[in-house]
Amino acid sequence: MVLIAAGAGSRPSPFPLVGASPAAQTDIPPTYLTIYRRAAGDQHLDWTILAAIGKVETDHGRSNLPGVRSGVNCAGAAGPMQMGIGAGDHGCGDAGNAWATYATDGDGDGRRDVYDPADAVPAAASYLRAAGAPDDYRRAIFAYNRSDHYVAAVFAWGQRYRASFASSTRPGEAQRVPFTGRWLAPLPGTSIECDARIVDDVIWLTARFGLTVTACFAATGHALRGEHPLGLAVDVVPRDREWSRTLAAARYFGWSEHCAAAGCIGVATPPMRVVLYNDFPGHGDPTHCPPPACRPHLHLSWAHGPAEPATPAPWAD
Repeated sequence: MVLIAAGAGSRPSPFPLVGASPAAQTDIPPTYLTIYRRAAGDQHLDWTILAAIGKVETDHGRSNLPGVRSGVNCAGAAGPMQMGIGAGDHGCGDAGNAWATYATDGDGDGRRDVYDPADAVPAAASYLRAAGAPDDYRRAIFAYNRSDHYVAAVFAWGQRYRASFASSTRPGEAQRVPFTGRWLAPLPGTSIECDARIVDDVIWLTARFGLTVTACFAATGHALRGEHPLGLAVDVVPRDREWSRTLAAARYFGWSEHCAAAGCIGVATPPMRVVLYNDFPGHGDPTHCPPPACRPHLHLSWAHGPAEPATPAPWAD
């Protein structure tokens, strides 16, 4: 499945389950990779496009050209994302002053530093969002740098940075991943842990639908023979209390009223095994799962091989 249609005036196809390809893990410094993912998630964007811009602009801050770590380039752009700060000599164009509008304190240190990737990357994400992403990435990237060659380069790097899910030929395909020795891993920016094999899926899921994860791995407090004790299930709620988000996510993975009472086992779209939502006891939006007696949420479980509770599954989709 192609994430972005690159033709003029085209619109992106639905997001695939986007992980970091080996090329991304080799080329992108770990700190930058975390920042790209987090900033893209906050703006509901594809992190690989944000990372591709960072690559094309400054090689993720590694370039020694003027304006990357201090000062400005000849167009008045600065920092690892080369945002215009309106202070150049304009000898090669005018980058404007986007920083004045989109400057962000991404790491909460009380400063908005265009040279700090923790601030610059979220600012760039906000700019892309305002310029039309995710509905029209081509338009947004062209607004960032008005060059067709630049847009093509960003798309090319984004494709290199996407893992195998992004090259699926149709929605609903999944990759069966064996256990290779690493079990639990944290979700970026949280203390919640999941099976490491689904972390990229969860990052995509929350970014795509605007959701917050409230639970993943849990040895107790959930069904003993369910997926939470394996780290292969998430409970999610909408970030802004707009429950149409969880409904959209549930339907994306195959939930419908016809299979709701049974968890849509055998109907759920891969990689999901179970989708527990409205009409399944203890799950759903506040209307179907009224608090305080019920805790409203959507539960999604990944398909997997047989495993004992609190142990890694031999394979997971």
